[in-house]
Amino acid sequence: MKRRDFLRWGLGGTLLSRAGFVAGKAWVPDFASIDIQATGMDAQQWRLIAAVQSHLFPSEPGAPGAVEANATAWLQWVLSDPSLPGETRIFFRQGAQELAALTARKVGKPFWQLEPAARESLLRAYEKQGGGRWLRELIHYILEALLSDPVYGGNPGGIGWRWLEHRPGYERPSRQQRYFLLADR
Repeated sequence: MKRRDFLRWGLGGTLLSRAGFVAGKAWVPDFASIDIQATGMDAQQWRLIAAVQSHLFPSEPGAPGAVEANATAWLQWVLSDPSLPGETRIFFRQGAQELAALTARKVGKPFWQLEPAARESLLRAYEKQGGGRWLRELIHYILEALLSDPVYGGNPGGIGWRWLEHRPGYERPSRQQRYFLLADR
């Protein structure tokens, strides 16, 4: 199945599975100035996550990847939400720590400095030792960033929508109509 067809097929399920996530937000995030301290991870862990996301969903000619979708900033935005259960932050931090430790043990240098084949080998090894759920969650948030309305900070300029030839519904929210602003009304 082509990546575009897979995403079209999965779009409905992804959006439906997150319907409960959008209810009841009191937090008003500022996507442009995310405080990574609020995510529970440091800059090195975010650098590792960005490299993993880029490997899992690479850019291709004519197709956006995790970088173009703003996937790392999207995940930082999600994890900086103060109403998010602390276990979620711990889960992502532990996954980054485990992968960093595995990488240091096996090759002695940071994940982001590795060639694609070495990255793939390490991710396969990490998956086998129990990191599969962490990798799946990273993919989930990459897809959220790729498919979200640009008003929320992912999918800049509708790059994911254009790639999938998707026409968003009308009316789309303005900055003043984002769900987390409406929850308090």
